[in-house]
Amino acid sequence: MRTGLIRSEALALSLMLTLVGVGCAEDTAPPMGDDDFPLSPAEPLYADAPADRGMSLPFDAKADETLPERFDLLEYQTPIRSQGRRGTCTIFATTALMESLYVREGSIAEPDFSEQFLQWSAKFEVGSFPNSAGSNPYNNLQAINRFGIVEEDLWPYEASQWGPDDDPECTGDDQPTRCYTNGEPPDEALMAERFTLPRGQWINPSHRSIQGHMVSTRTPVVVSGDFFYQSWNHGRSNLVTNSDYQANGYVLAPNEADIEDSSGDRRAGHGFLLVGWNDELSVPRVDGEGNEIMGEDGEPEMETGFFLFKNSWGTGRFGRNLPNEESGDMGGPGYGWISYRYVEEHLTAYVAGLPEVTLTEICNDGRDNDRNGQADCDDAACSGDRSCMDPGDSLRNDTPVDIPDDDPSGASSTIEVTEPGTISSLAVDVDITHTYRGDLRVTLVSPSGEEALLFDRDGGSQDDLVETFTTAAFNGLDAEGTWELVVSDNAGADTGTLNSWSMEITRCESDCGGSERMIDEIGEADLPIPDDDSLSTSIEIMDSGEITSMNVSVDITHTFPYELTVRLAQEGGREFVLVQESTEDGGIDRSFEVPGFVGEDIGGTWTLTVVDGAPADTGTLNGWSIQASVR
Repeated sequence: MRTGLIRSEALALSLMLTLVGVGCAEDTAPPMGDDDFPLSPAEPLYADAPADRGMSLPFDAKADETLPERFDLLEYQTPIRSQGRRGTCTIFATTALMESLYVREGSIAEPDFSEQFLQWSAKFEVGSFPNSAGSNPYNNLQAINRFGIVEEDLWPYEASQWGPDDDPECTGDDQPTRCYTNGEPPDEALMAERFTLPRGQWINPSHRSIQGHMVSTRTPVVVSGDFFYQSWNHGRSNLVTNSDYQANGYVLAPNEADIEDSSGDRRAGHGFLLVGWNDELSVPRVDGEGNEIMGEDGEPEMETGFFLFKNSWGTGRFGRNLPNEESGDMGGPGYGWISYRYVEEHLTAYVAGLPEVTLTEICNDGRDNDRNGQADCDDAACSGDRSCMDPGDSLRNDTPVDIPDDDPSGASSTIEVTEPGTISSLAVDVDITHTYRGDLRVTLVSPSGEEALLFDRDGGSQDDLVETFTTAAFNGLDAEGTWELVVSDNAGADTGTLNSWSMEITRCESDCGGSERMIDEIGEADLPIPDDDSLSTSIEIMDSGEITSMNVSVDITHTFPYELTVRLAQEGGREFVLVQESTEDGGIDRSFEVPGFVGEDIGGTWTLTVVDGAPADTGTLNGWSIQASVR
């Protein structure tokens, strides 16, 4: 019996089937028609895997363990999403794994993490495959573990990769990395809380090992590797495909004709998330002509035993008939069933453990960070935060001022404060349009001449500077008088405008200086920074007290500081990025004000992490220290 379509019918349906998408789209694929998705080479998916795909790794199942005939982790899955026309299948598979692990952990009911941000982090922060759209689970989990990713609404996914209409350089064979990430994250995403996972690991891809892992940990498995056109019933197959199999999401092990058709310059790859199985599901095998393969007994040969998987091609075509009685009423539109043989013979398997989640409300960012239904000043956790206390003054200057190019004297703007009183806290909001924010310095000058450097040539080639700066430099001074904001451009060829700025001043109700004290702690020195890796070093502070201001001094020499990211974290609390992609020559020797820890207790372990995000350059953490005012 012939269950497939004749070849001419299959080719006629090519346009319809390509709406499903395929594998990992990438610019290095063989030329194809305008209405079809390009296919990436499979090699990147195996780049960091064990030489034998992990088949020699120990089983994750005990030899005498009795495993269920059917099993699924559907209760921990977030909705099916689509990778669109971009080469981001393993980005979606890894993000789906991460969301499932967060659902399983339980602190966040409906996690939705940014695939767009993970694509950027894997390319720019980890440095994996910078000249293509592709990636792999190993490097994606590195990005999540080392740097973390943000939530989807902070940088929503774009279904099409940048082209020349988005950036003139995004065309041809030699495109800059930003073309594959669709630019850089918005400032809001870069400054936001990032979520992480433990380090990932390869596991044996045999079906019993994968089943044992899923049963014992109740967590899913990312698999990736070779893509076979007829097996997936894809429109670009030169063999006959089966529309019923495609609608049911069936992916059989490839026959010899499919392996030959999918080899050479047509070799492609795909990655997805395994979330269950059915030992009893049987589907007739087919040959290259789409005919059922018959056994000696005259009955069809059956492919038996399938994993249930979550795909990233949307819900409109692939697996659209799921769930159904035939496959055990499991899955849903956009899910699929892939045979045990396909996984064991052609794919790798990668996993990660449950996250350690500490939800802390970040005051005045417009988000309910601790998921208790109350955000910012409505949350009791922010009752002592400066932004939630009576500001005393809210002062503003909306007159635009042009910033002269390559002029250290800069442009200035003033605000007149008429109400006297001793300052207990001060914040400055700036709105600056500029084509290269790494040229800028921003300084606030008090009526009596004291200065505080708020921003110092950070952010590299990013555009604009729209940010709030909190400084303790003026605490204890009288607020009354003329305050001046000076913005200078310290390199040529880029221009900008100070659009507006404002101040918020909180005054002491009584003498606010007498009860405060300073804490100054020095960390380890002369520590080599591992190339293309990270260094972490900690300071244990035995004292206690509420932080009213904090500065961290960092002295680093490095042959290419643009590769560096420096972060400070309090054990069990928040983590903040101090500097990223520094444009300074020879290293970083600066003091960073860290207002995000104001209101926290100073006691505990403070960890400085220095990440070298690319190979070939080296450096040393010469020293670092914490200076904090507490009460």
